[in-house]
Amino acid sequence: MRIDKNLLVASVLTSFIWATGANADALKIKMSVESTPGASTQYMLASFRDALKAEMGDAVEIDYFDSGTLGDEIVHMQQVRTGQLDVIPIGSDAVQLDKKFAVFDIPFLFSSREQVSNLLDGPIGSELDKSFQSNAGLKVLGFGEIGFRQITNNVRPIVKPDDLKGLKLRTPGSKTRIMSFKMLGASPIKMNMGEIYLALQQGVIDGQENPYGNIVSKSWYEVQKFISVSRHVYTPITFVMNLKRYNSLTQDQKDKVHRAARTAVQMSRDYGEKNDATLEAKIRKEAPNVKFNNIDAAAFQAASKPIAKKIGEIAGTDFTAKFVAAATN
Repeated sequence: MRIDKNLLVASVLTSFIWATGANADALKIKMSVESTPGASTQYMLASFRDALKAEMGDAVEIDYFDSGTLGDEIVHMQQVRTGQLDVIPIGSDAVQLDKKFAVFDIPFLFSSREQVSNLLDGPIGSELDKSFQSNAGLKVLGFGEIGFRQITNNVRPIVKPDDLKGLKLRTPGSKTRIMSFKMLGASPIKMNMGEIYLALQQGVIDGQENPYGNIVSKSWYEVQKFISVSRHVYTPITFVMNLKRYNSLTQDQKDKVHRAARTAVQMSRDYGEKNDATLEAKIRKEAPNVKFNNIDAAAFQAASKPIAKKIGEIAGTDFTAKFVAAATN
């Protein structure tokens, strides 16, 4: 039997094209997060990944990483700005890229999730997006939830501001968070999340402040005696895409990215609200020796007024005034 060489070459080329992916024009997106499955930032990124795949099907190819495979949040922020990553969620460290985000460190400003959502989905959220584009080269796709933060420690229950005095408390790298706790009398210590468990266990630090999601996912409650339900600040997830990458998308791709991001935002917020009660119950069951207490909110609010003024000087007095007014109306 005689084989036509031209037909054979064509057949081999066709097989190669199918094997390497017929859709050469598929949008390629690389995304990553330092946190492990179940943490708020990982949950949001995974939700976006799945929603984007549902929106675009074979028209998108996604490289997804979590659990710190590519580094910590600081490394991720560098990589997304240089274009090594396309999409990441950012927590408290957003303020390191844009001083306006210092407003989220104003203590005792928010009392409900609805209050926060209305703020972030309105003009304030749009202004933060424009500012982030200008100052960090990042497009904000939406704001998810890390949530209301609580204080844990091994020394004493935190009821009044005086109870914080001398407490070695791990905080994120946010200068305004560090400043806030210094002004309240604590001794804040900057430390990567991956180092906290051992530091608590060995007494290098007395405590830390985080939402229940991180307290449980990182098992910090196993090495803490007290959890003070302070809800002192609310930390959003600033969900971003490299701005140049975003601007390179077609309008149809942008529309689908935004729809997927909106799905991820809502899932993140729903997850946070459901988690608080569930995770507190989990801690009470698994660590019955951990003592919970409420704080004296009025005493902390009074002590926090000078902090709000200082943060306003950093974030910008006009923007801070707008932010506080929008939060309290």
